Amino acid sequence: MKKYILAVLLITSMVSYAQTKPTVEFEAKSQTFDSIPEGTQLKIIYRFKNTGSTDFQLFKVAPTCGCTVAEFPKYPIAPGAQDSIVATFDTNLRLGQQAKGINLESNIGEINLIFMVNVTPRDGVRTEAVEPTKDMIDEHTGHNH
Repeated sequence: MKKYILAVLLITSMVSYAQTKPTVEFEAKSQTFDSIPEGTQLKIIYRFKNTGSTDFQLFKVAPTCGCTVAEFPKYPIAPGAQDSIVATFDTNLRLGQQAKGINLESNIGEINLIFMVNVTPRDGVRTEAVEPTKDMIDEHTGHNH
């Protein structure tokens, strides 16, 4: 009988825990932008809503490239509340198709966001290949795209 009661209590506590876990729904985890002129500071907004029954918390937001920075709420997001993550992508010296990611660490685990953008030459700006300078090479050591 004691084992039966213990099993019921264990199952009840597991079900209660599962129901109190936060859940989040993003409007879009992936976004695509066409024909963005080089030199633009492109802002990408990832809107989300906490659809769970407990607070949602972001601990860390890490863009996959130094050309992108991200701002995120550093406070708990209450159940039913909406908020956003705003990424800014610097298109300077990034001609052509680009795919970048933003990795989130939260109290529900890892979440991955991506954006794709086609960076086009500005009017009147040369488009031929440029030999990379030492500064360009040094700026991109330690990470890959």
